[in-house]
Amino acid sequence: MATAAPAEPSHMKEPEALPTNGFTLAELLVIVALVAVLAAIILPNVLRSQISANEASAVGSIASINRAEVSYQTANPTIGFASSLESLGPIGKDSECHVPSPAHACLIEAALAQAGAARQARSGYWFRVSPGERNAQGAVSAYVAGAAAAEYKQTGVRDFCSEEDGVIRFRDPGGSSRPAANSAECAAMSILQ
Repeated sequence: MATAAPAEPSHMKEPEALPTNGFTLAELLVIVALVAVLAAIILPNVLRSQISANEASAVGSIASINRAEVSYQTANPTIGFASSLESLGPIGKDSECHVPSPAHACLIEAALAQAGAARQARSGYWFRVSPGERNAQGAVSAYVAGAAAAEYKQTGVRDFCSEEDGVIRFRDPGGSSRPAANSAECAAMSILQ
């Protein structure tokens, strides 16, 4: 008759291997530190890229306003240049214009025509068109189109403006600002090259 092998005492058994399908605390801390370093490097670059894109869009919008003002003045010689963004755009948020009029000439898109306040910013900027001098017949013979960042150093760092000469100018206001509203304010800015 066969005898059974003697049982090993429980303190002599080999320990069971621990599962190796997870990360140690040290490994997790290294990963978190790497992600934090990468975020610190990447996020400022992303913000600078967004600001550059917003500023380029604002310059393009000022150029669009300049073209629209020339068209408006040509179509309405007794009125002269438009005195507001709304006059250059369509009625309401509908970008289609069924019957252009001096009150809503449909020369710029609705999003730009309605970007007259920081809370209604278009690509991080808000805009203003201000009438300038009037000629002897009472027609508006000058205007200033201005743009300012909705949130300084978040959506943009420069203000832009232009007058009836079509030259786009800029400045760094050093903080939150409003779009240029008169010729003297715009003329004091540097010419955008």
